[in-house]
Amino acid sequence: MPETFESNPAAAQNSAVINPYALAELIVGRRIRWKESASAPKLLESILQTPYDELFDPKFEGPLYTGLKLNEKLQLERVRSPLLDIEPTADVNDLESPDALPAEIRKLADLRERYQTSDVGSIAVHRAEIAGQQLFLTLRLPDKERLRRMARVLSRDVVKAIAYDPSAQGSPADWTPPGATWGDAGDFFSEAAEFFDPIQGAVANCYYIAALSALAWAAPFRIQHLTRATGPNQQQFVNLIRFYKPDGNGALDKEIEVTDTVPLNGSGGFIYCRSSETGEIWPAVYEKAFAKLKTGTTTDHPDITATGWGDCVFATAQLNGGKRFYYDTASRSGDQLWDIVRSNSMGGRTFNPMTAWTYSSGDAAPKKVVYADANIVGSHCYTVLGWDYRNGQKYLILRNPWGNTEATAGALTGTTVLYDISWWRPITLATVDGTFGMEAGAFKTYFGGIGVAK
Repeated sequence: MPETFESNPAAAQNSAVINPYALAELIVGRRIRWKESASAPKLLESILQTPYDELFDPKFEGPLYTGLKLNEKLQLERVRSPLLDIEPTADVNDLESPDALPAEIRKLADLRERYQTSDVGSIAVHRAEIAGQQLFLTLRLPDKERLRRMARVLSRDVVKAIAYDPSAQGSPADWTPPGATWGDAGDFFSEAAEFFDPIQGAVANCYYIAALSALAWAAPFRIQHLTRATGPNQQQFVNLIRFYKPDGNGALDKEIEVTDTVPLNGSGGFIYCRSSETGEIWPAVYEKAFAKLKTGTTTDHPDITATGWGDCVFATAQLNGGKRFYYDTASRSGDQLWDIVRSNSMGGRTFNPMTAWTYSSGDAAPKKVVYADANIVGSHCYTVLGWDYRNGQKYLILRNPWGNTEATAGALTGTTVLYDISWWRPITLATVDGTFGMEAGAFKTYFGGIGVAK
């Protein structure tokens, strides 16, 4: 008899992390051709002023988790970003900056004033390394100084564009991110809805974009272009996006109407969700409709930052009206997790939309993992595309909604072939598009749960 998989609602988690590539483009104000860069990680480090190995875990309080914070239980919560309260400093060069390293630091005791402590022995050491006959200690900057430095990268306008302020009273009737305009950037569909279309933007709604990709893969006909005319001109139309009640057996919750206009930066590029296909806007329109659902506003300009932080299985159920099933990884073997994916697949491909999420932090994982070592992102949601079996090893096929940054732990190489409803789709895993294969045991180690809405 086939194994029965019992859902565990306690495994549900709200996840949130910003796409660093979209954030970097927002900061510099233009599109960056990442695939042409000699080293995308180094370019990210330069723009975001954060070591690459500290980007992917909220315990470092880096820019990708702006407006979010781990609580004492290592759960990610939405908070008002302290960067909103930093007064901008006058234009000074790096040497004259109040944060410049004083030349008179010659011994550890000289750090007392900078760290405002008389006990230098209480200063935490972030990293210790021995090279030759020298010991190198890396210390975390005092919070006040760290925030001042971060504010030089993430200005108030940037923070307002990427992080929701939960202390704000209600949702504004009409919202526009600083320095942006609402514009029509293309056609709803370029060809059809496909799993690789949705690319997350500069807001921490990975859970929704992963769910959108899962739906486009498992049930592409669910992504619909329903439109009506609102005036005599050829471009006066409005789209209808349907959202359903999770666990409601397909019961309709809300029908949201939105136009094709989305927030664009000064050069006309996308700030938030976009399609991997040039000139296509359906992912951005679906994100806008979701923001309107979340905020309850009646205008056509909802606050996109309000979509940051959420549950990818719940979001999937909002898109298809399915019943939610949650499976934690800690209580299951890699083989059992692989079987759960197979039970929702046909021809290697998931026919029920599935998503997976990592732990809120590497410190929250049972084995205390370091996410940067595996090129995996903490508190992040991924789309589950299917499974593969190669040389006696069991693999899960996943997609990062950034359209970039594939896991390296237990990675499957070559090409996987999945049955895409009516034809066998080859997926080249070496291509930098966010899609990767991961051995089931490694998946268990780094991921906190997996879920489906059906």
